[in-house]
Amino acid sequence: ESIFVGMKEEFEIDDRFEHIEYKLNMIQQNAKFFLEVLQNQKTTSLEWIIIVLIAFECVLMCLDMSGMGGHCFEAIKAAL
Repeated sequence: ESIFVGMKEEFEIDDRFEHIEYKLNMIQQNAKFFLEVLQNQKTTSLEWIIIVLIAFECVLMCLDMSGMGGHCFEAIKAAL
């Protein structure tokens, strides 16, 4: 057992494990941060898509209420 303790001190095993643990914690924190950034970007994109779809629906509703909707919808059907 004294050989084990001597080798442990000689090769600075405890210090090396502390450094490795510190680096792994830093990597873990960075990975969490980047995942949060990606999730935020995805959420922002989805919010903009929803806003555009709601605006499009409002435009269609206004066209329908103005009486021009029937003509526009028929022109779109003919074009397709």
